[in-house]
Amino acid sequence: MVVIIVILCLFSIMAANFFFLCIYPINLKNVSYEVKDQKITTILTFSDNVSNGTCQIIDKEVPIINHQCTFTISNEPTDIYIKTKWNKKTINLNPEQDQVLDFITSESKIYMIIGDKKEITLTIDEFGNPDTTATFISDDENIVKTNNNILEAVGNGTTKVHITVGNITKEIEVVSTNLIGKPVLTREKAFLPCNVYSAEDNKIIDEFLAYRINEAGYQTRGAVVAAARFLTLEFPYRIDYFWENGRLNNTTGGPSADGEGRYYHKGLYLNSSKFNELDQSKIRYGPATWGCPLTNWEDDPYYGFYPGVKVANGLDCSGFVTWVLYNAGFDPKDVGAGDNPAIDGELSDLGEHIPLTRSLLESNTLKPGDFIGADGHAALIGGFKDDIIYVAQSLNYGMEMKPYTYDEILNTAWLSYVIRMDDYYQEEGIYTNYWE
Repeated sequence: MVVIIVILCLFSIMAANFFFLCIYPINLKNVSYEVKDQKITTILTFSDNVSNGTCQIIDKEVPIINHQCTFTISNEPTDIYIKTKWNKKTINLNPEQDQVLDFITSESKIYMIIGDKKEITLTIDEFGNPDTTATFISDDENIVKTNNNILEAVGNGTTKVHITVGNITKEIEVVSTNLIGKPVLTREKAFLPCNVYSAEDNKIIDEFLAYRINEAGYQTRGAVVAAARFLTLEFPYRIDYFWENGRLNNTTGGPSADGEGRYYHKGLYLNSSKFNELDQSKIRYGPATWGCPLTNWEDDPYYGFYPGVKVANGLDCSGFVTWVLYNAGFDPKDVGAGDNPAIDGELSDLGEHIPLTRSLLESNTLKPGDFIGADGHAALIGGFKDDIIYVAQSLNYGMEMKPYTYDEILNTAWLSYVIRMDDYYQEEGIYTNYWE
């Protein structure tokens, strides 16, 4: 009799378990995966009858809340042990997640000279082993053509290039222009005419200059080299020399002027839209943009300067150097290039004067961007190639990048010393000895 009772009890328990197994089964309705920060977040969603219990993965256990459990797993087959009050179940998950999570373009806005080609590099954040093939599509192939990740500027204008990797698409803006040319070392450039550039032209040229400087590294030696080369090599005209009508920060207390042989502002002075940048109280005989007639008061008939006669506005020697430094991210003030001990802040005060000698030239220790000059003259070393030193300067025949042999420069009265600019720049940035 006892045995029968035990058997009946066991049968009742089994029947009950079978009943609850049928009434409260563990039914999985959905599995979702979200990849973020190189982790897979998994959400298991169960049928409504699974309202409590746990999901266990290896030694970690998470509760079932609102018919779901959420946890992280690796990107490989994984067993999840599900346990409720009435049932148990093992589920095998195999995420197989291969995704491009994000990518970064090397640049978001690019300025190109017509005829130039530029390679765009991508930094791709991926998970698993996705297809990372990138496609490049130009909105206007009359402005920019694409060949895989190589962009070629073919016409004037602005367009967008769309880049797609996986399910992610981004775009970069490309400005293609013939307002700027490839670096050319020549004395045959025409002098800048008056009013040849529109306000929009001036804006594009300014942006191109800023692009070159930022490529080299703003507030670095490279930025200074880039600005000096931009104005003397890439800009298609030669800018006139103009004896200053005064300095903005003339510590002698004498007359001062803005935009008259000096232009201590960002960008190029090519259109009357720039007049609103000038200190109106400092305008003496202008305003006149570079290349436009401006009254001169220097008496130097040998170079064609007569008091009261109009000549084309431009930059004098120290005006050029301070413009370069200012646009590169430095603030040398606008005091000038003299060597007067009574005046602080002149360009000649930038550092120790090292006499220019053959041994110094042959030491390979001078760098592009170093100051070079003499009492009353300021210039910058623009580059080196073989036994030629290139000097970016504004002299009476205008602004240029002038090549000198060692013999020539050692016999040039207005270039007698060098200032090493490492301490002033502090950061090297990106530049080359020459501009090829």
